Amino acid sequence: MTVKHPGSRIALAVAALSLLLVGRADAAGDARKLLIEAENRHRTRTLQYSGELTVVNKDGKVRKKGWKSFREGYAGDAKDLVRFTDPPEVKGVGFLSLARPGKPADQWLYLPSMKRERRIASQDRDASFVGTDFNYEDMEEFDHKKYEVESKGEQLQDGHPCYVIEARPDVNGGKSVYEKKILYLRKDILYLVREDLHRKGEKEPGKRLLLSDIRNIEGHWVAMRLEMTDLKKGSRTTVFMKEIVFDRPQPAGRFTLRNLNREGGE
Repeated sequence: MTVKHPGSRIALAVAALSLLLVGRADAAGDARKLLIEAENRHRTRTLQYSGELTVVNKDGKVRKKGWKSFREGYAGDAKDLVRFTDPPEVKGVGFLSLARPGKPADQWLYLPSMKRERRIASQDRDASFVGTDFNYEDMEEFDHKKYEVESKGEQLQDGHPCYVIEARPDVNGGKSVYEKKILYLRKDILYLVREDLHRKGEKEPGKRLLLSDIRNIEGHWVAMRLEMTDLKKGSRTTVFMKEIVFDRPQPAGRFTLRNLNREGGE
């Protein structure tokens, strides 16, 4: 029987640890490269569309809303404006989100009954966005630069091979509602098709976003259907996109508080 010298075991342990660290570095590097490539492929100057939003609560009660959405920039430099168009009780409600590098987006909600905007405070980022299963943080576009990322292999999603990437908020990226997000990128087009959202302390995801009915419009891939499910409450919100237009110049002043406060302003 051969007895190895303690020094040999230490050397083996150091080698194993080095391999583990190298593996993690590769996983992080690969994940970052994929996210950068995905952002480069799908970046557009602007996007606007009209949407039909359906909320189904745990008891099966259905509520529908209509809205128009405008975006300029993408991910880390995105400016978003949403204006609800119907039913009457939400008509005119507006939402403005302005991305900030390395920090959570600045966000405001305009309510016609108040006649002024209300800034969304950091402690309210987990609050429901206008009675839907999206919260205010969900309305902020994903910016990989605010996250530590790591590759978690590959899985099928709706029959499509996907890269699976774990994203944890970077300490310098500002506070997040979530402890981690699990992203599924379709391998063939590097498009996000699923996002599992874990709040702090959750082993299983509390919410899941599915993106489907993916079409190529004007040379850009876009999911026509987005569904956010609250896996604990049993409710879901589905957004159907229509009348999509890319790269149309946006009017000066569209993404401002002044416009947000203008009744019916788009």
